[in-house]
Amino acid sequence: MPRRFVDLHTHSTASDGSFSPADVVRLADEAGMAALALCDHDTVDGLDEAIEAATKFPDMAFVPGIEVSAVFPTGTMHLLGLGIDPRGESITALASRLREAREQRNPRIIARLNDLGVSITLDEVIAGMPASARDRRVVGRMHIAETMIAKGYVRGVDEAFAKFLGAGASAFVDKERVTPAQAIEAIRGSGGIAVLAHPVHLLCDNSAQLRRVVKELRSQGLGGIEVYHSDHDDFMTRLCLGLARELGLAVSGGSDFHGKGKPHVTIGRPRTPLSVVSGILER
Repeated sequence: MPRRFVDLHTHSTASDGSFSPADVVRLADEAGMAALALCDHDTVDGLDEAIEAATKFPDMAFVPGIEVSAVFPTGTMHLLGLGIDPRGESITALASRLREAREQRNPRIIARLNDLGVSITLDEVIAGMPASARDRRVVGRMHIAETMIAKGYVRGVDEAFAKFLGAGASAFVDKERVTPAQAIEAIRGSGGIAVLAHPVHLLCDNSAQLRRVVKELRSQGLGGIEVYHSDHDDFMTRLCLGLARELGLAVSGGSDFHGKGKPHVTIGRPRTPLSVVSGILER
């Protein structure tokens, strides 16, 4: 049977996922995906492993990607770079800058947690990570949350973020973000297409505001919008599809799979038809 669906937004142990890049590729093939993109946060470190693993599954196309955090006044703006050259100078320079910012941020989060009576160390966080993730040392808030769970301070990831690690919570420390234009420029400079990830997370007040944001991003070089996403309801999916058609943007979609950090999210869900993402896969 022909493969009819894709997942262009997944994560691995190269950032805050719980499966190695090779295992994410394998799971996507087992799920019958026609194409898969690995888009770890602010890093391209897992792409070589994923590209090598993908050679074992010729029925599934592999798309090298990255997810970059960008400055936005409300909510969260993330931009996917799909089809990038993992060794492209502009994207590797950006990833290096953002990794350094993470390394400066994490000790500040740990210090705030300690002040709040949560006795954990950065060494404990790193020790609790999968071996492949420890080697890459891209520590995120999800890893800190997992250590808090293991030591009994919270019952789950949602509680850790709500009480301590999420924006506005007691131990939250913001990280360096680049401007949307800088992220788009780095993605395009490495041969990729810049896609607005999960627009619902922008927390726009209404559809008109979202349209203005997307239109401004398009003027800066945005090439696509993530229409299908595990956090989108039917209304948001239809709204984003309409914006893509109106503004001439490529349609994308993905699960935002992380593994055990988001146990309710599985590869290939929601269904993103292969037929609607041709503007990305045929580049």
